[in-house]
Amino acid sequence: MNKRLIVGWFIMLAFTFAVQAQQWTCAVCGKPIISEARLIVDQITGETNRVCLECAQLDRCFACGMPVKDNPTHLTDGRILCSRDASDAVMSEDEAKDICRSTKDDIDRLFSRYMTFPGDNVEVSIMDKFHLENLFSAPGYHSDSVKLCGATASNPLPGGKLHHSIDLLSFLSRSRLRAVCAHEYTHTWMNENLKPARKGSLDRNTVEGFCELIAYKYMESRQETLEMQNIKRNTYTQGQVEVLLAADDKYDFNTVVEWMQNGEDSRLDLDNLDRVRAVQDAPYSALKSPAAVWTVVPPAPPTAVPATLVLKGISGTPQERFALINNATFETMEKGRVRVGQTNVLIRCLEIRDDSVIIQVDGSTEKKQLFLSAKD
Repeated sequence: MNKRLIVGWFIMLAFTFAVQAQQWTCAVCGKPIISEARLIVDQITGETNRVCLECAQLDRCFACGMPVKDNPTHLTDGRILCSRDASDAVMSEDEAKDICRSTKDDIDRLFSRYMTFPGDNVEVSIMDKFHLENLFSAPGYHSDSVKLCGATASNPLPGGKLHHSIDLLSFLSRSRLRAVCAHEYTHTWMNENLKPARKGSLDRNTVEGFCELIAYKYMESRQETLEMQNIKRNTYTQGQVEVLLAADDKYDFNTVVEWMQNGEDSRLDLDNLDRVRAVQDAPYSALKSPAAVWTVVPPAPPTAVPATLVLKGISGTPQERFALINNATFETMEKGRVRVGQTNVLIRCLEIRDDSVIIQVDGSTEKKQLFLSAKD
């Protein structure tokens, strides 16, 4: 009888420990959640947190959206930051402008083969929430931007030129500031490089989606994983950034840029990505026309291409290197298709070293190192 009581007591004790182990704690105050809880998503990490009812009533951090209980940083425009996000916020206007200048230099290098961003005719300002919100009702400014973090206006100057004003929200994190800056610089590029008729016909979500595509690729080049996830998770572009990312992956970035400038459609969709090749005065359009005149041209003999992936050359400086792999040139973290024998292979160039590159073939988790062949 005593043995049964002892066994029963151990079972009860184990059950009690199991229940306690499963008991939820508040992500803000750390106390056990006795009754109800609220599920709140951390906008920085994407994690869903359980928060007790008392903490759920607290003021929220403007960066992550989580309630702030201890050591809040109060900003002059009424926003607050939690201690984690305050440690990564750009507190100085001078530092923020330095980051914007380096961002402009970065995207110039990253997209140099496809785009030239405006430079001398762009004025960048850092402002608080009240001043930025007032701009959204001002003539010439975009009526919406990334979570009210930035705004761009392009005003005409004599001689057909433009003056661009980029206004960015203060106290952003360094990665968020870079992403928003890249987004807004893309607006200036479109205002200078898209014909008025094309710009007017583009779906607004597509315009913002292209800006987010540039920001995403820039964050990817810097390996800012959390910011990349934030861009994809954000519903701001109504799914257009995912569509343009898919078009970039299936075809290439140059095709997307050309479609933005000369495409026939106002937007793309995932079910018909092939329309990204439908550009004005392009062969694709002629193929769809029943009145098209066909001319038979003998095919040119194919250029000899290695049957395997071969590193044929490395050029540039230590700060900005380029690698020639088979028939294609790559920068660090750039993805593209290369000819291998009679087919094409999609690869990403992860790293460019003095005499070798690290690549990854699409669909494979394995990394491969290609070396320069010894010269005769």
